[in-house]
This record gives sequence, C-alpha cells and structure tokens, in this order.
Amino acid sequence: MDENKKQFIADVNLGEMVDSTFVVSAKQVKKKKNGEDYCSVTFQDKTGIVEGVMWTEVFLDSGDFAEGDLVEVKGILKEYRGSKQLIVNALKRIPKDDNTDFSAYIKSTSKDIGEMFEEVAGFISSIENKHLKKLLGLFMEDEAFVKSYKTSTAAVKYHHAYQGGLLEHSLNVARICDRMTEIYDNVNRDLLIAGALLHDVGKIREYSSGVNLKITNKGRLLGHITMGYGWVLEKISQVKGFPQDLSDRLLHIILSHHGHLEYGSPKRPKILEAFIVYHADHLDGDIGGFNIIMENTSDENDWSDYVRNFERPVYVRQLDLAEEVDNGNTGKGSQKSPDKKKIEDARDDLDQDGLF
Repeated sequence: MDENKKQFIADVNLGEMVDSTFVVSAKQVKKKKNGEDYCSVTFQDKTGIVEGVMWTEVFLDSGDFAEGDLVEVKGILKEYRGSKQLIVNALKRIPKDDNTDFSAYIKSTSKDIGEMFEEVAGFISSIENKHLKKLLGLFMEDEAFVKSYKTSTAAVKYHHAYQGGLLEHSLNVARICDRMTEIYDNVNRDLLIAGALLHDVGKIREYSSGVNLKITNKGRLLGHITMGYGWVLEKISQVKGFPQDLSDRLLHIILSHHGHLEYGSPKRPKILEAFIVYHADHLDGDIGGFNIIMENTSDENDWSDYVRNFERPVYVRQLDLAEEVDNGNTGKGSQKSPDKKKIEDARDDLDQDGLF
C-alpha cells in the first residue's frame, strides 16, 4: 500500500480536511467571468471518485499535472449543488515509475471476478446451437480478450464505471435475459444469451481501463456499438457454415441494443430478442447508474442533483420503516425537492458518458 495514502474518498465526510494522494481521473481548465483560469479536477481512488475545484491562485501554483498522474492533495470537502466537492488548497504531482503501486487508486468491482466469469462460462455451456457456441468459444479461447473482458469498465462515469464493470454488467444482462425465457416461451434462448454476453464487447476498445478510466480516441471516433459489430462479424467469419439469418439477427442485437437512433443505435430493435436485450441493458445500466448517484450524493441530502441521464433529480434517502414521523417530515433533513432553477443551472455542469 502507498505510504502517502492517508485517506480514502469514501471515508471523508463533509467539512473534513483532506490530506492524501489520489489519481487525477479528469482535468479541465475553465475560465471565470473575469477571464482568469481555474481548474475542475476529478480525483479517484479505489473507493470512488470526487469532483474537485482548484481556484486560480491554487491552480497557478500547482505546477504541471495531467490525467493519470498521482497527486498529493490538501483541501476541504464541501457540498456544491447536492454533491460532494473537494476544494483544493494545494496540489503537488508525485513522480511515478514502473514500480509504483496503484492498487489503492483503481476502483474495481466488489464482486468476485473469477466467480462471475465461471457463471458466464456456464451460460455459454448451456447454449445448444453449435454455431453460437463455437462463436463464443472463439472469444473465450482468446487470452487477451478474456483478460480484457474480465477487467474492462462498462463506462467512465454513468454505470459500472470500474474495473470488472463490463463483466459484471454483461453477466447481469444475461441473467435478466435468462429470466425472460422463463416467462416468454417464444424467445430463442441461445440467440438471446449470446446477444447479452456480446452486446458490449466493443467497450473493451472504447475505454481504457488502466489507472484512470477514459474514452480512447478510437472510442470517440467509432463508438463501442460499431466496434463490437465489427469484432463479432470478424469472429463469425471464422465459424464454418454459420447461418446467414442467425448472423444477421445476432449482429442486429448488437447494433440496436441502445434502442433509439438518438442514443447511438444505428438500428432500432426489430426482433424480439433485440427488444429484450435492449430493455435488460437499459435496466441494469439505470440501476448501476442509480447506485453510483447514491454513492456520490452527500449523506445530508434527500435528493440528488439533476441527473442528465435520468433528466431529473432522484430521491436517494434510504427507506427506514422504523423511523418516526415528525410533523410529516422524515429523512436526513428538511431539504425540499430541487427547484426548477437549480435543475436548469445544473444541466450545464454535468457531463456523464453514454447511457448504457
């Protein structure tokens, strides 16, 4: 463990002083109305992320630093528009080399990766169609693919945004889809499960899942849907006698899994299995996104800030049936639902990545 790592993000409460090391996950230089530069910084460690702000004097005194750098930070944790914000009083870049231990700074899934991958393998074994089983086998026989499939993120911010997030999300989608086959008997289970497991493989190439999660240049230019389509099509070409109709349907699932053209899907779902994958993907993405919102919202607030992906604030106070009602008010405080002006102001400040 890094000896400079004195505090973790998840353990710092509002009003407390911060004096520890973090990785710079994102950095954006902005201008105040008077033209002076200041800097918006996202800090991360293995317990999560926190947005930070460096006002002009601190930013100019901090020296050169970039995304992916390890930095020593001093400041205070405050609240801004319902979310935690680290006001940076001092920042210093820490030199790193090949021996630098980043284990304290990389957020990973809380689930057991080995157990999740075994469950994925079980789903593949349960597929009866020999062509789909062979196709999935080609992916799983590729050691580089398996390593990336296990460790890649499913997003930068919105949902399952951590190492192992792609595996966790893909498995969840497969689980949901499998349950649907128990309810609806006119679904092709083999096609559905294959689509669930492969729908997001392009994210392996869309995101870099190293010390800091970010969208690759190829990801920005092409997107994971396009890259996933090409990757699966390439593997299909290696399976002798793969039926054309089956190929078209599986590729359609990948191309349509965001559901709408405005959400990045080149095609909208037009077969039953594609509808199910889309809704399962959307459901797990929203739940994962909601959980991240709850993690990043101050414990003092009943409501989150405006969430771009949901187009609304969300109610984050935990249900406590044992709590006594006092004059009709319950919860962490007397905070009311965010007003319209707060919502409109917040829209310009939030920049969450893709929906699913």
